[in-house]
Amino acid sequence: MTLTLRTAPEVVLYKGAVGTGKTSALVAAAAEKVAAGAAPESLLVFASTPDAAAQLEKRLAAAGVGAVRVTTPRAFCLQVLAAPAAREATGRDPRLVSSFDQAFIMEDMKVSGLKIKRLREMLKFFYRGWTELSGEDPEWLVTAEEESVHGMLKGTLGFTRSILEPELAALTWGYLHGHEDALAAVSVDHVLVDDYQQLSRASQFVANMVARQSVTAAADPLACIEVYDSYPYGAGVDELEQAGAEVRALEDCHLCGASLHAAQVLADELEAGAVVLGNPDNLDASVSFGEFPCDTSHDEFSSIAQRVGQLSEAGVTAEDIFLLTFNKQWARQLKRYLTEQGIAVNSAFDGRLAAGDYRDYARCAPARVITALQLAADPENCLAWRCWIGFGDYLGNSAALSEIYAWAKDKGYNLLEVLQELAAMDAGAASLISAGAGRIVAAYRSGCAVVEQVDGLSGLELIRKLVAAVDATAPASVQETIIPEKVEEMVVSFCAPVPGAATAKVIAATVTDRLTDSRLEGNGGVMMGSGAHVVGSSPKALLVCGFDNGFIPERDYFDTTVVTLDKQEKMHEADTRFLYTVLGKATDQLQVSYFTSIDLVGAEKLKLKVDRIRLKNGMRMARLTASEFLPVILPTD
Repeated sequence: MTLTLRTAPEVVLYKGAVGTGKTSALVAAAAEKVAAGAAPESLLVFASTPDAAAQLEKRLAAAGVGAVRVTTPRAFCLQVLAAPAAREATGRDPRLVSSFDQAFIMEDMKVSGLKIKRLREMLKFFYRGWTELSGEDPEWLVTAEEESVHGMLKGTLGFTRSILEPELAALTWGYLHGHEDALAAVSVDHVLVDDYQQLSRASQFVANMVARQSVTAAADPLACIEVYDSYPYGAGVDELEQAGAEVRALEDCHLCGASLHAAQVLADELEAGAVVLGNPDNLDASVSFGEFPCDTSHDEFSSIAQRVGQLSEAGVTAEDIFLLTFNKQWARQLKRYLTEQGIAVNSAFDGRLAAGDYRDYARCAPARVITALQLAADPENCLAWRCWIGFGDYLGNSAALSEIYAWAKDKGYNLLEVLQELAAMDAGAASLISAGAGRIVAAYRSGCAVVEQVDGLSGLELIRKLVAAVDATAPASVQETIIPEKVEEMVVSFCAPVPGAATAKVIAATVTDRLTDSRLEGNGGVMMGSGAHVVGSSPKALLVCGFDNGFIPERDYFDTTVVTLDKQEKMHEADTRFLYTVLGKATDQLQVSYFTSIDLVGAEKLKLKVDRIRLKNGMRMARLTASEFLPVILPTD
C-alpha cells in the first residue's frame, strides 16, 4: 500500500550540502512571507531538535519575525494529542514513555514468552514501521506471532495511556487524518521545516498536512542522521520532490576551510561526486584547522581549557564555541574539569539520577521519589502508577499485571480504573483475578497515602516530605540502608531549580522534560554536547574532543568476533554520515584533540579501543590511537 503525501499547493525545497545556508534561506523565506502581509501567527516553523529550535528562534528574531512560532514535530504532536477530543479518540494521554518507564513496559512485554533478543528485534521492527506509517498497510504484519506481540504492545500502551516516541507522530497523523475538524483547528497557512531529512516519515507527513497554502523545507539528504526523531526518513526528500516541490539548489559554502574540506571528503566517501562545495573565500583548510594530540585524558582536558581561554581572549563569545563529545561518561569528566577551572559550560542535563535497579528499594529510592512526585502532580497518571506498583519486585509485578490486564480488557478499563476497582474489592475476590493482586493493591494504597501526605505542599518542603513519605513505604529492613539526606540531595539536583512556590505540577514538568528530552540547559557558558546538540547551530569554533578509536568508531566496530563484516560496513557508513553532518558546522575554526594513553581500568570503563598495554610506574596503561577518521579529514598540503 502506497501512501500519498498530502501537502500544500505551493511547495519549495531548499536543497544543499552542509554549510550552504539552508537555514538562512528558511529564515529569509519566513521574513518575506511576513513582509508580504502574512500574520506571524499564520506561520509555523519546525526544527529537528529542541536545540535547533532555540537557535532558529534567535535567528528569526534577528530577522524581525520573532513572533513566528518555532517548535519540533514532537512538541507539536503532543500539543495536538492533549486536546480532550484527541484523548478520547486515541485512548492515550499526551505522555511519552521515558527510558526509565520503558523498563517496566519491557517487563510487561516479556510475558509474551519470546526470547529477549527476538523480542527486542521485533519491537524495533514495530517502531520503524510506526515511524514510516506502515500500519496503514493491512499486510504490514505477516505472521500471527507479529500480530500477537504488536497487539500486546498496543494494549499495554493503551492500558497505561502512554505513548512511545516512535509512535507519537504516527498516532497524531492517524488522528488528524480521521478528524478533519481537528486538522482544521491546528492547520496554519505556511509551514517551514528545517533539516527535513532528520524527521521521521510520520513527522514529515504531519508537517505537510497542517499547511494550507505553502510548505518551505530545507534539506540535505546526506545529513540523514538520528538526532531526535527515531528512524529519520531521508527518502522523504525525494517524496517531497515527487509531490511537485520547486527545488532551489544551494551550492556556495559558508564554512571555514577546514570544515569545508572535512565535509567534502566525507561526502565523497558516502557518495562520490554527489556534493561539490564551493567556498567564495577560497580559504586554505590548514589555516582554520588545529590538531592537538595529548598524552593523557587529563592533558586533553587542560588543552581544551587553554584553547577555550584563548578563543575567549580573541573575542569569540561562549555561545560561539562548541565542544563536541562522543562519550557521556568522558564528557562528564571534562565538564567537571572545566567547571573547576572557572569555565562555565552549557550542556544537557545528566539524567542518570533517575536510574537505579527498580527491583531493589534501596537502589531506586530517588526514582521512587520522582515517580511519587509525578503522582502528586497528576494522581491519574497511569504510566506513573505502572512504575510505582512495579518497584521492589524482580519482574516489576508484570506477571500479576498480565492476569489483571486480561480481566480488565473486556471491561475497557485503564490501569488506574483497575487499581481503583481492585482496592474496593475484598482480598478474596481480588485474588481470584490474580494471585498477586494483594501486592498490587498494597502498592496502590501506599501511593495514594503518599499523594495525600504532600497535598498542598510546594518547593523544597514538598520534596522533603515526599522523600520521607516514600521512605516510609519501603520495608523496614530497607529503610535502615537508605540515607534520606542523600536521596533528597539527588532529587533536588534532578528537579533544580526549585522555587519555593513551585507546585508538584510545575516541578514534575521539569522532571518530565529532562526524562524525555536531551537539550542544552541554556545556562550560559561554552556549549558542550553530542552531535544531536550541535545540529542547527553554526559555531565559530568547533572543538572536537576525545577523537579516539573506541569513541568513534565505537570499540565493537574493531572486533570482528562481535561485529560481522557487513555490519561493520554499515557502522562505518553511519559514522561517516554523522561526521559529515556535525563537522560541517564551524564557520571560523575546526579543532580536533585526542589522547593516547589511559590506565587500563579507565579504558575499559570508557570502552576505548586498546592498541597495546604497557607498565608505567607499576600501573597497567593502555595505548590508544586517534580516530581512524582523523587522516580522512586532515587538510591536505
